Amino acid sequence: MPSHQATAAGFDDNAPFNALYERAAEAPNDLVSEVRTAVECGMCDPRDSVEMACTAAETTEAVVTALSNPWSLYTPQDAATVASALFVQLQHSADALQELGRAVGRIAERGEAVVPAPAGSGRLGNLGDALEALRSVSEQIHGLVDQQASTTVRALHGAPSAAPVPADVHQTVVAVAGLLAEQRDQAVKLSRSHEDGAYEDPDDGFGCGCHVQILGSEEEYTFYRGDSEWALTRESDGQRLSDGSTIYHTRETLSTTLRTAHPQQLAEDILRIIAADQDALEGTGSLRIVSTDQR
Repeated sequence: MPSHQATAAGFDDNAPFNALYERAAEAPNDLVSEVRTAVECGMCDPRDSVEMACTAAETTEAVVTALSNPWSLYTPQDAATVASALFVQLQHSADALQELGRAVGRIAERGEAVVPAPAGSGRLGNLGDALEALRSVSEQIHGLVDQQASTTVRALHGAPSAAPVPADVHQTVVAVAGLLAEQRDQAVKLSRSHEDGAYEDPDDGFGCGCHVQILGSEEEYTFYRGDSEWALTRESDGQRLSDGSTIYHTRETLSTTLRTAHPQQLAEDILRIIAADQDALEGTGSLRIVSTDQR
């Protein structure tokens, strides 16, 4: 199993800290594309300003949620890319605060608001104080990014990593089979559809054709990739056809769709499902309740 090690490819000593962000942002991403489309269509009124500011706030909160997942990052290099993007976000936030001040200034220039001199310390703040605060905070954020961004991103990117990140779908399946064999007492069988080295990953969502069979106490499971998802089926949920093949109307989809997911993440998902089935069996005698929920 290959280990992901820090690489200087595309991020040498002369590259700015935001290079990782720019490279990642160019990858296909529906969310990024939607925001860029909104910008290209033009934003010219208060509704656009408020909606985009709210979108930025929601996005930042979503990053917190994403990072809180136990498998949110696989390597320090993943963290470097996120840090690069977050520091760019701070830069843009500082620019937005500065531009907000200019926008208020334009309101005053139209004669539709009056900007008094700042009230000063210990007195109730006015519009002048607000504009001074926007300017000051913007400068502080820019100063923080200038001082910390480059060294932080580079330290994360250069940190050694031994994460067993597979190179393609086939390596993922093989690695999961190996982990399951180590972590379970019962039989685990890797069924191959091609010879080693004979598979070229087309990234068509349907994997390499190999699958893993896992024997449970009362059930047999099959782990595979299909429809751009990692999934687990139960033998008892299959419908045997006249030609001898079996189709499955239900399956358990695992927590990540990443082709080269961390094998232990997938293995934990599989073991969690098997354990839940076992708990259900023990709680209902010999009767197992089969869910028809297709996630």
